[in-house]
Amino acid sequence: MSQQEQWGQWRRQCRSGETIRRVRAWYRRVECPVCRSADGRACRSPAGYPTEHHRARRDAAGPPPYEEWTQQGLIPEDRLVPAPAVLDASRTARNEFGIDESLGDAVAVVRHILADRLGLALGDDTTLDRLDEVVRALVLARGPEGSADVITVLASQVATLTLGLAGPDGDPEGLFAASIRSQVDLARRQQRTERSPYTRET
Repeated sequence: MSQQEQWGQWRRQCRSGETIRRVRAWYRRVECPVCRSADGRACRSPAGYPTEHHRARRDAAGPPPYEEWTQQGLIPEDRLVPAPAVLDASRTARNEFGIDESLGDAVAVVRHILADRLGLALGDDTTLDRLDEVVRALVLARGPEGSADVITVLASQVATLTLGLAGPDGDPEGLFAASIRSQVDLARRQQRTERSPYTRET
């Protein structure tokens, strides 16, 4: 079975990029009652990171008008969706390093992160949305079992890098905790800045 045929099996479980963008904009047209993210902005986790839209926000926005969008020709008809680029990137990584599928998937995701590292460092919603779409496509293509493999490989790579950075006599758990704490503090400072009335006025 070709890669295109394999991906075709998932076409009814995923939406086109245009549909995803419209659904995202539909939910974000109202302020989130939970995290208070303003209209047009992504919902935030308690640590300040962009996350899936909270249930209360989805309820406040109401269900997306898929039928109306389809009648207006704003979203494409159900059709065979082209294989996502992340699958090609995974195949390239497998051939390049002589590795298995799950590790190839992990390399492909990490390369996407590295390519957008500035946007990620700045907490740019567009960059994070783009990464979300890449990972969503991979999850749909691989299924729950394959997705678990990718998470395991990524976690193993993070652990290996942390051990290397800590050194033979270091404290890898402490280093990792400090890194997470630093990211959370940065996210919270950014969140407070966004909520500041002085920032909104400018």
